[in-house]
Amino acid sequence: MKFVIAFLVLWILFGILEWLYPLRKEQKHFRQGWLTDVAHFFFNHILVNIGTYLVAAFLYTFFRGAISPALQLAVRSQPVLLQFAEAFFIAQLSFYVVHRLAHTVPWLWRFHAIHHSSAELDWLASARLHPLEMIIVNIAVGVPLFLLGFTRETFGIYLVFSAILPILNHSNTKFQFPILDHIIATPNFHHWHHSNDLVARDKNFSGFPIIDLFFGTYYVPKNQMPVTYGVDEIIPQTYWQQLLYPFQSQYK
Repeated sequence: MKFVIAFLVLWILFGILEWLYPLRKEQKHFRQGWLTDVAHFFFNHILVNIGTYLVAAFLYTFFRGAISPALQLAVRSQPVLLQFAEAFFIAQLSFYVVHRLAHTVPWLWRFHAIHHSSAELDWLASARLHPLEMIIVNIAVGVPLFLLGFTRETFGIYLVFSAILPILNHSNTKFQFPILDHIIATPNFHHWHHSNDLVARDKNFSGFPIIDLFFGTYYVPKNQMPVTYGVDEIIPQTYWQQLLYPFQSQYK
C-alpha cells in the first residue's frame, strides 16, 4: 500500500510540475512506455529489496571479519552533517565507478541499456532499471558505508535523498539551478547523460557533478538541452521482456 501512496503522491506532484514547467511541451503525460515504467516502479521494489538483502547477508557472513569497530566508532562520533557529507561523497564515488563500468563493460551494458531505452524522460523514467543492476548498485554503494559504520540516521537521510534525486533529475522540467547544478545532478545535468547525441554519450555519470569534473566526464553546454534520448539498439517494450533482454541480447 505504501508504494501505491508514494506513486500517487509523486504522480500528482510531478504531474503538476511537468505540466506547469515542461522542458518538452509536446511530450504527452501518458508517453510511450509509461505502463512499462509503472511496472518497474512496483515490481522492482520487491525484487530489489529481496535480492539486496540476500546478497548483503551472504557478504556479511563471509566478510564480517573486515569490520573495524574502532573505525566505525570514530566515524559515528563525527557531527551528523559531516557524516552525511562524507557518506554522500563516498556513495557517489562508488556509484560513479559502477555506473561508468555499466557503460564500458558489454555484459553490464546489457542491463543498463534498459534504463537508457527511454526515448522520452519524465519522473517515472527513473524507475526503468533492471533489478539485477539495482542490486549491484545497492551493494556497491551500501557496503562501503556499512563497513565505515555511518549511523542509521546518516544512512536513512542518504537513502531518502538518493531516492528523491533520480526522480527529480529525470523529470520533464525546465528548472534552472545556477548554483545547485554544480552540487547535485539536476535535470539540466542528468538529461545530457540520457542523450543519444554523439557528443554527449558516456557523460555525467554521478549524482555529484564535481566527480565528473575530476574524471573528465562532465558535459553541460550552456543554454542547450539534448535533441535525442534513448539508445541505438532495439530494446523490448514490455516489463517482462526487458527483464529477460540482458540474457537474450546479442549485443557485443
